[in-house]
Amino acid sequence: MAEKMWSILIHLNSNMWSSSVKDVNTWDEEMWDYILDECVKTDINTIVLDVGNGIEYASHPEIAVKDAWTRKRVRDEVARCKKLGIALIPKLNFSTNHDMWLGIYSRMVSTPDYYKVANDLIKEVYELFDHPEYIHIGMDEESAQYCSGDLCIFRQGELYWHDLRFLVDCVADTGAMPWAWSNPLFEHPEEYKKRFAPDEMVLSPYHYNALRPDHYTPIDSRSEYQVYYNEGIYKDRGYKYVEEDPFLVHFVEVAIPLMKEGYLYVPCASVFNRCKYNHDDLLEYFRDNAPDEQIVGYMTAPWFMTVPEKKEYFEETFAAYREARDKFYK
Repeated sequence: MAEKMWSILIHLNSNMWSSSVKDVNTWDEEMWDYILDECVKTDINTIVLDVGNGIEYASHPEIAVKDAWTRKRVRDEVARCKKLGIALIPKLNFSTNHDMWLGIYSRMVSTPDYYKVANDLIKEVYELFDHPEYIHIGMDEESAQYCSGDLCIFRQGELYWHDLRFLVDCVADTGAMPWAWSNPLFEHPEEYKKRFAPDEMVLSPYHYNALRPDHYTPIDSRSEYQVYYNEGIYKDRGYKYVEEDPFLVHFVEVAIPLMKEGYLYVPCASVFNRCKYNHDDLLEYFRDNAPDEQIVGYMTAPWFMTVPEKKEYFEETFAAYREARDKFYK
């Protein structure tokens, strides 16, 4: 069995989701030290750092927040992680629904100025992060469904594929492997297969609930689920379990069949949906059903900011990840 990547997604700020962009990082130094210590204890060998506008860019200094990591700080943290046996991988989400960190350039999507900025930033993080093996470009949830705020922009049709190709090529030109969420393949499989070879990109399928039927989550188990499935767009569907959600059903329908066509995966788990079985089920599902050589590794994404108020979720994350790994990949 080839050595796997065991990774965790960490955020410098929340400017990938909010239309009201904060001008400082949502970040705590003691929490960062704690995360590094726990990564070592959990044998996590990769941290995917969602940098957004949380670091200073020499090519475009106008993007950074006030307390952004300096270029020296980035290099120092890369070196620090390396000494601990951890690769620090940059993530720049270029999905139009998660690119508020780009500032004014998020309103210039698919223009010459935008392409120049995107290329400049990708090249810069490649150098700053000491030639990382991967650069994550995000690209999840690019559709009208996820638009919010005062201005909605999203790509579709040929423009979507043109820009995805542009970003992938920008990363590949540095020498790094492009890494993205699985949305382009899972949502548009036939188009994706026409345009990208299986080994051109690593993809992260994400599933934050149970996969074993005996672990399914009753909708009446949480008030949030009761509201979402009984009062929203699904109110007339009569769902009894969260895992009947069309997104999760589709995941099961396509994840393994598409992977068997040669695609490389880093499946992603999370404690965010409060499903205690998620890490176990995800690792077991791919270990038992997927070609092992195409599982590059696994990732866990707490989806909480790196602040003391959210420490309990990080504690849960490390515990669940460690337990699942020991159970299925000891």
